[in-house]
Amino acid sequence: MLSRDNTELARKKFFDQFKEKTGKNVLSVEFATLTASLPTFSLLELEPPPGQNELAGLLVFCEESLYFYVFPTDNIFRLAMQRMAGDMENKEQCFCLSELSGVKILYRPKKSFRFLFPKQSRTIIVNAKHKGENADFTLCLMHDAAPIIDKITSRLSLSSQD
Repeated sequence: MLSRDNTELARKKFFDQFKEKTGKNVLSVEFATLTASLPTFSLLELEPPPGQNELAGLLVFCEESLYFYVFPTDNIFRLAMQRMAGDMENKEQCFCLSELSGVKILYRPKKSFRFLFPKQSRTIIVNAKHKGENADFTLCLMHDAAPIIDKITSRLSLSSQD
């Protein structure tokens, strides 16, 4: 019971802090990993850990917008090691995915032989533009994406499908 109370308290605290920073009411969050090329990360003003092409974070669903939010660290062990080594400063990162234009979403629902493609139903491929440049990336969720795909698309500027 105490654990559930702590989780709800932490959730409310995050929602309140996010609203304070962005002015947006948080409706829900989903854990996600964003995988992209380094130029795309740079364009989105996000910075993956050195030598990696992915960032673990949260998809933050607000009333009319969608954010990708990265906690100052994705791993308590990494945080401890970085602090002991005096390594790079951990920083909070946030990008409003609703700022993307011409968004095209590729999502393939579950297939048979799911055991051969375990991530397929959790993966969303996004082709978009930001500041006039291509910003293509992949979102991999912890759970099947089907229940929230409409929530995601309703908060993005989708390109017209010909």
